[in-house]
Amino acid sequence: MSSQKPGWSRRRLLHSAPALLAGGSVLSAQTPAPGTRAPIIIPPAPVAMREQKLLQTIPIPKQSGRGVIVLRNQRVKVINPRGKQVGDLFAFAQYSAEEFIAPAFTMTRNRNIYLQVGKGLMSNYGNPLLVLEEDTSGRNDLLYPACSGAQKPGIPASIPNCRDNMQAALRAINFPVPNHPEIVHPHNLFQNSPVIDLDGNIEVREPIAKAGDYVVLRALENVCVVVTACSSPSVVNGKEPKELLMEVYG
Repeated sequence: MSSQKPGWSRRRLLHSAPALLAGGSVLSAQTPAPGTRAPIIIPPAPVAMREQKLLQTIPIPKQSGRGVIVLRNQRVKVINPRGKQVGDLFAFAQYSAEEFIAPAFTMTRNRNIYLQVGKGLMSNYGNPLLVLEEDTSGRNDLLYPACSGAQKPGIPASIPNCRDNMQAALRAINFPVPNHPEIVHPHNLFQNSPVIDLDGNIEVREPIAKAGDYVVLRALENVCVVVTACSSPSVVNGKEPKELLMEVYG
């Protein structure tokens, strides 16, 4: 016996499917396809940045890092004053240094190896902690870990590096250092390291960020944000480590 409802032939159902889907009569438009995960919903900003006040200006000298507590819906603007300088971005949930933005989670949930405006920066717990709202350079790499200055367990780093600078920035504002800082990897602001072929080869190039380029990030939760000015004198920073500038709005 057919279980089909009277008046709904297979042909009519298929013919009507687009309209039914659009109207939500059969399936919600938000229902993920089988085998996929539901999209991350980023809440809209309650106020525009132009309506917020500049709360703090934080210079980040070359080969160093700085941290700041940013409350929900406050914004952080990271500025590249002289251009061609990478900034390692770290962010930790205020309640625990063990939850932090993790580039592998951001890449897989957003399906892109670069940061994208309007998309969340995901934590190792799968939560969006920040959202990128503005980006004037258009290239922010997610593939590289923080440089460590050839640091080994029990052996001090031989050169300035972002891993040490991240920890120093946390201590300077009395925020706990995570138990395993070596697994805390940054979202590399302004870094230009594209995948150049289908074999997956990566090429490190000079940043395309010009003097005055910036990104704006909005906090989706209370977070501790750390930005380190990458210490490498290589092509990654245009062969010259330089300063960065951070501004907080709220």
